[in-house]
Amino acid sequence: MPKNSVPDFYYLESDGQVFLVKKGRRWQFPSRKSELPCAFKPVFTMPLAGGSVLFAKPTLTTHPFHWFHKDDLIGRPDVAAIVQQAVNRSLPRAASKVAMIEHGKVLMVRAGRGITKGIWNLPGGFVGYGEHPAPSAQREVLEELGIRVQLKRLLGIYAETFPRTGGYMLSFVYLGKRLTQTIKPHPEEIESFTWMPVKKAARITPNPFARAGLRDYLKGTFSA
Repeated sequence: MPKNSVPDFYYLESDGQVFLVKKGRRWQFPSRKSELPCAFKPVFTMPLAGGSVLFAKPTLTTHPFHWFHKDDLIGRPDVAAIVQQAVNRSLPRAASKVAMIEHGKVLMVRAGRGITKGIWNLPGGFVGYGEHPAPSAQREVLEELGIRVQLKRLLGIYAETFPRTGGYMLSFVYLGKRLTQTIKPHPEEIESFTWMPVKKAARITPNPFARAGLRDYLKGTFSA
């Protein structure tokens, strides 16, 4: 949505409490500023199928106990579908990646499926439910490339909001050492792989997390 466009809906949330208005038989996001109970600070617009939803932080002096808690909205038949979609979209997703660097080159992969299909990227993927990011990164590398990896250090933790989907992600990027010599890419997950000079990889990858991690490696600003 263009920067100065008016959203279809306003999503006000404070400490997990969400402001909704009753429209007919369902609770819905306000669609006009006149329906809002207070001033707000815009954060990000979610481009959902049912309309654009501006996620915003309300300006309040007290906790809005009388608002709905977001955890209680999912699955309720009296809550509009777009509210449930937006609440789901507002929850941060987590991913973890590994930079394996040998002789000045980093191992890069090109996925054969998923949201990173066809782009050069660091191996890794979503953190599973109940997983810590570190073993999640090791699991993903094993699944994608058939190799075991030792994590040496954390290069950084990065955050990104994606305009096309409105999704919000956190990514943990690790520096790793390959423990298995033979690389066996998963035929469904990985289309191809290559060893690429680190500077080139940081320049050409469109993935913001891989780019940030490799740039911090080059700058030597990674976490201890």
